[in-house]
Amino acid sequence: MTDFYSAPQHRFPVPSLRVAASDGIDDAQNTIILAYRSESSAALLEQAIAGARRENAAVRVVHFESDTTTAPSAGALSQTKELADRLAEADLEFEVQRADSDVASQIIDLAEEWQAKLIVMPSKRRSPVVKLLLGSSTQRVILEAECPVLIVK
Repeated sequence: MTDFYSAPQHRFPVPSLRVAASDGIDDAQNTIILAYRSESSAALLEQAIAGARRENAAVRVVHFESDTTTAPSAGALSQTKELADRLAEADLEFEVQRADSDVASQIIDLAEEWQAKLIVMPSKRRSPVVKLLLGSSTQRVILEAECPVLIVK
């Protein structure tokens, strides 16, 4: 008789969210987390690069289009390449991940896993009703992260 209630014997690997990375990213000692929304300002990336240089850190990016993005679009893929090129030009170790279904949890988990020195996030205006109904990834990261969080317009 088949047992439908026990855990399956095989474990399938979790798919990687990494879409771009520099060669030395896995050896980096310090980390800055950058939450990069598709329409983010140039100042956001500049602040992340400045923070990474100040802390002698690698930059681990979570690239997303909205708080609930689950699949990359063609535009997001070209933006990922541009973002990776900018980080490579800045001579930083980096990793770019596509967003998982819960952006805030992904950012917080990365920060904890790599003991991040700083999280850099974009600000976005939202009406109180939208915040109430959808929540706010930025607000959740600010409240739950154990490292400093820099919000950039």
